[in-house]
Amino acid sequence: MDLFRARSLPFLCRHSYVVEMQHLILWGFFAGAVEGGVCAVVAAKTFNGSFLLITVITATPMFANLVSLAWGVLCRGRRKLLLLTALAGAGVTIAASIGATPRTPWGGWIFALQIALARTFLSGVATVRTSLWRSNYPQRVRGRITARLQYARASMGVVAIALTGVLFDRNPDAFRWVYPSFAFVGAAAILLITRERVRGERAVLRHHARERAGDGLPADRPLWLAPFDVVAVLSPRHLLREMTRVLTTDRRFARYCGAQMFLGVANQMIQPVIVLLVTDRLGLSYFESNGLIDMLPQLLLLIALPAWAALFDRVGVLRFRVVNTIGWLGSIVIAGLAAMAVHGEALLDSGTYFLALGLLLASRVVHGLSAGGGAIAWNIGHMHFSSDEDAELYMGIHVSLTGLRGLFAPFLGAWLYVHLGWLMFVAATAICLIGMKQFRDLAREEGAAA
Repeated sequence: MDLFRARSLPFLCRHSYVVEMQHLILWGFFAGAVEGGVCAVVAAKTFNGSFLLITVITATPMFANLVSLAWGVLCRGRRKLLLLTALAGAGVTIAASIGATPRTPWGGWIFALQIALARTFLSGVATVRTSLWRSNYPQRVRGRITARLQYARASMGVVAIALTGVLFDRNPDAFRWVYPSFAFVGAAAILLITRERVRGERAVLRHHARERAGDGLPADRPLWLAPFDVVAVLSPRHLLREMTRVLTTDRRFARYCGAQMFLGVANQMIQPVIVLLVTDRLGLSYFESNGLIDMLPQLLLLIALPAWAALFDRVGVLRFRVVNTIGWLGSIVIAGLAAMAVHGEALLDSGTYFLALGLLLASRVVHGLSAGGGAIAWNIGHMHFSSDEDAELYMGIHVSLTGLRGLFAPFLGAWLYVHLGWLMFVAATAICLIGMKQFRDLAREEGAAA
C-alpha cells in the first residue's frame, strides 16, 4: 500500500521520503507544542505573563534561530544524521523538563528560558534537515517533496495545538504532564529518523577532507568536537568570518537575505500585538486563542501547500517570493484594521468586538494561506544559490538572520504599539513593501539574464 504516494517520486529518493514522512508525523506533533504562539498563550494565561513576557516568548522561536549559523558551520564535513539526532535529543530533553517548572511569579521566565533552549536545538534540526533534503531529493521534485513533508509536520502540529488548548482550558496546570508526554513522542520520532540514509555523503566528506588536508589540518573530522575545537569552530569571530565570506562573494544571495530581512521584520513586528489583542482585548480562551493564532493558519497552510509547491517548481524561488509576499502584506494590513477598531476603546461594544474579531480572523486566514508558500521558500529557497558542499552553511546564514530579526523585531513592534497604537501596522506595511520590491528586482534581473 502506497500510503505516502512514494511511487510518484524518483526511485532513488523513495526510501528517504518514506522514512522522513514517518518521522515528521511524530516530530510535528512534538514541535507543535513548543510553537511560539502556543507557548505565548500558556505564558499569558497559566503564568499570568506581562506584555514583555508574551513578547519574549513570541520572539523565542525566531531569535533561537540566531545560532543556526553555528549549526551550519558545525555540520560541514560531519555526518549529518548523527548531528540531527543529537540536536533533536537535546531539544526533546529540555521540553520534558517543563513539567518541573514552578507556577510562581518567576515561573513564567523559567518557562521562557526552557522554550528558548528547546527552540535553539530545534533550529539546528531544521538547518541539518534541509541539508539532507538537498542531498536526497532532486531539484525537479524538491518543492513537491518539501510540501508533502511540511504537510505531514504541520497537520500533526495542528492536532497538537488543538489538544493543548483543550487540555489547558480544563486545567491550567496541565503543563506538568503535557510537555513530558509530547517529549516522549518526540523521542519516538528520533528513533524513526535513524533509518535514514544520506545520498552522496561520502563524496562530500571526502571533499571536505581534501580541503582540510590542503590547509594542513587533519583530514578526518569526527562528530564530537574536542573542547578547543569547539571554541575555534563556534567562536563568534570564526562564524562571522564564514558569514562575511559567503555574503561578500555571493552578492545575489546577500540581496536575497536582505529582502527576507525586511519581510521577516514586518511579520515578526505584529506577532506579540496579535497575541495581546486576542488574549487581552478580546479575552478569548486557551482553545480559542490557540485556534485563531496558530491552529487556523496551520490548517490553511496545509490546504495551500500543494498549490504553492507547484508554483515553486514552475517559476523558481525569486518570482515565487514576489507572489508570496503579496499575501503577507495583505495579512498585515487587515490586522492593522483590527487594531484600529479597538484602539482607544476601554470597553468594547458588541459591534466593535465582532468587527475586530472578524478582521483578525480574516488576517489569520490570509496569513495561513501565505504561510504555505513561506514554509517552502524558507526551507529550500537558499538552495537556489548554494552548492552541495555549502548548502548547510547557506541555510545556517539564512536561519541565523531569521534569529537576528527575532532579537529586535517583536520588541520593536511591541514598543511601537505602546507608543503609536495601530499606527505600528503602517510601519510594518512599509517595511514589507520594501522587501517585496527587492524580491521583484532580483526576479527581473534573473529573467533578463536568462
